Amino acid sequence: MNFIKRIDLKRTALHCLYWIFFLLFFFSNKSDNEDSYAFIVVYSCKILAQAAVAYGLIYWIIPETLNKKRYLLFIISALGWLYIVFALLIILKFYYLEPRFPTFFDDWLGHTMTVRERLTSGKLIVREFSFITYPVIILGFISFNRKQQRLLKLEEEKRSIELKVLKNQLNPHFLFNTLNNLYTLTLKKDDKAPEVIAKLSEILDFVLYRCNEDYVSVEKEITLIENYIALEKLRYDENRLDILFTKDIQESNKISPLIVLTFIENAFKHGVINETEKATIRLNLESKKEEIIFSIENTIPQNEFARISDKSKIGLENVRKQLDLLYPKKHQLEIEETKTSYKVKLCLKNQTGKEVV
Repeated sequence: MNFIKRIDLKRTALHCLYWIFFLLFFFSNKSDNEDSYAFIVVYSCKILAQAAVAYGLIYWIIPETLNKKRYLLFIISALGWLYIVFALLIILKFYYLEPRFPTFFDDWLGHTMTVRERLTSGKLIVREFSFITYPVIILGFISFNRKQQRLLKLEEEKRSIELKVLKNQLNPHFLFNTLNNLYTLTLKKDDKAPEVIAKLSEILDFVLYRCNEDYVSVEKEITLIENYIALEKLRYDENRLDILFTKDIQESNKISPLIVLTFIENAFKHGVINETEKATIRLNLESKKEEIIFSIENTIPQNEFARISDKSKIGLENVRKQLDLLYPKKHQLEIEETKTSYKVKLCLKNQTGKEVV
């Protein structure tokens, strides 16, 4: 079977200690008039029966029936396996243990019964089943708990990988836009180019070294936003862009890095670049005791270039996925689009009252 290949010495030793513990537990309750040697032999056989039931259920019957949602087959197989082990134990008692240790079974319920009577006695079956199965329940619970821990670890690893993939999709998009800005200025040999490089350096520092964490302080995110806005403002004069970024930091919370940057990028890309007249962008970020609220509104150009591209839709979809991973049931995203404006409001609920985690 497959489980044999997965056996290791440490796990085997722990399982052996588990069954030895039960043998010592039974031995500690032995009466003074019972022979120690006979007690150990008899109860060792019983523990072997318990182990046979446990491993048969955990490594064979449950994976082949219960895990595959074949519930009726599981009940039939489990009861059948229990009865087979019970029958083997009864036969072992009748033909080997009782003849060897006759006085040990004087008070046993089935002592005066024949083999056929023992195998069909409902009272004896219930009594032996209860004895055989209770260590199995404990072992099954331990096995289930270990399996759940493995699943949680795998889910956490999957979540971490998904976040890295999503951030890798966001970061190049942001850098591509910024480098395009720098390229335009260098072609024109604009004096603003050194300032752009300085701001870009600060942003790269944030992206490369800060974004490895799931959450950063809201103040650091504000610095990133301000640097990005400063870069974009270098491209436009006051006649092309009217932008205002307001902040209300009542309490210092934490926020996922770059979580709002996609919305800001889209506001510039679709609200300013294609605008032939003056574009307007309004940003606001509030950090309160129980939540962070970010909102942004930009005008939509009234011309044929105003259509939102598929790449922008992909960027928004990535943000939604990232929000589902980092803020499950703890966020609210509202997007409202009219003929003249595009509005986004993002609320991130604070789970601890001190930081968004």
